[in-house]
Amino acid sequence: MPARKKSAPAATRPMLQWLMAAVGAVVTLTAVGIVVWEALQPPSPTALSARIVAIQSTAAGHVATVRVRNDGDDTAAAVDIEGVLGDQTATATLDYVPAHGHARAYLRFDGDPRAATVAVKGWSAP
Repeated sequence: MPARKKSAPAATRPMLQWLMAAVGAVVTLTAVGIVVWEALQPPSPTALSARIVAIQSTAAGHVATVRVRNDGDDTAAAVDIEGVLGDQTATATLDYVPAHGHARAYLRFDGDPRAATVAVKGWSAP
């Protein structure tokens, strides 16, 4: 019969096990606390804003990249964006903008769109 290797002293193993159990309990209770806290917070409605973040010149005119940001807790679907430059109006529709996220749309203008105004005209609930 082969000789058995000596294991760690009996007092060391339980202390390490208690320490790991305590760490696990803290992590678990923290996660549960965060979930409960988020569940008790009142939801904020969709809050969309739009702004031009880039402009590119093409053979067909100028393309403005519009960033639509949602600071609310609800996702917005079928988001309508409108850009106005003088008497020219350009529109785009985004499929959705996630809660606390953003999406990009592109508007084409004949002139330089640096002076264009962009706005979110409407959306629906997904």
